[in-house]
Amino acid sequence: MPIHMKCRRTALPVLTLLALLATGGCMTDSGKNDPLPVKSQQKAEYEVRALIDLLAEEIGSEVDAKSVDKRFRDCIGKNNETANDGRFDLDYTVQAPLPRAQYNTALVKLKKTLEAEGYKVSAYREGDWRHILLYAKGGDANFFVSVGAMKPPYDRMILSVTTPCFLPPGKKQEEVSAPLPRPQRESVPVAAPAVAPAPAPGQAQERPVVQRPAGAGDFG
Repeated sequence: MPIHMKCRRTALPVLTLLALLATGGCMTDSGKNDPLPVKSQQKAEYEVRALIDLLAEEIGSEVDAKSVDKRFRDCIGKNNETANDGRFDLDYTVQAPLPRAQYNTALVKLKKTLEAEGYKVSAYREGDWRHILLYAKGGDANFFVSVGAMKPPYDRMILSVTTPCFLPPGKKQEEVSAPLPRPQRESVPVAAPAVAPAPAPGQAQERPVVQRPAGAGDFG
C-alpha cells in the first residue's frame, strides 16, 4: 500500500545530489510527504469493523467473533522508508458463515453494496469456492476490501479490510528521506595466474590437483 512520505531537505555533496537527480531519487519530491490522514487506532478499528459488519449483514450472515484476526503495523514506504511518528495501518480479517451454494449470490450483493459506498471494484470473479474473489478500494477512508471463500467444508466467506497509512492524533508528521542510491562497485582487476617454476633436471613434474564438484562420480 502506498505510503505518503517526503524527503528531508538536507545539504548533500554535489556528486550525491547529481546522482539523485539522475536516478529520479527523492530530491524530485514526488509527494511522498503529502499530509497523512489523522486517525487513532481505536477509530480505525471501529470504522473497519463497522464496514465488515455491514458486509456480513448484506449477505445474511454475521462475523464469527473467534475468527477475528486484526493486525496493526508500522507503515513502510515504497522504498522501505520508515518513520518514528507512530504512523500505522490496520489489516482486519474475519470469517462469515455462509452455505457454499450462496457464494455467488452473496458476491453480487457485496459488489453492489461497495460500489454504492463509493468503492471501485478492481477484480471480480464468480465461480466455485476456489475461484470467487472481489477486490475493491475507495469509500470515505480509502479502505481496501477483499472477499474470498474458506476452504473445506466450504461454508464460510472471508472478509478482509486493509486501511491506508494513518497518523495518530497529536503526532507531528516526520519527513522521511528515501535511501540513497547504492554505490557502484568498482571493477577489480583479475590477477594473472601464478606460473609454477620449471622442475629441475631429472625431477618428476607433479600433476595438478583438479577439484571435482560435490557428488561427481559417486555411485547412487
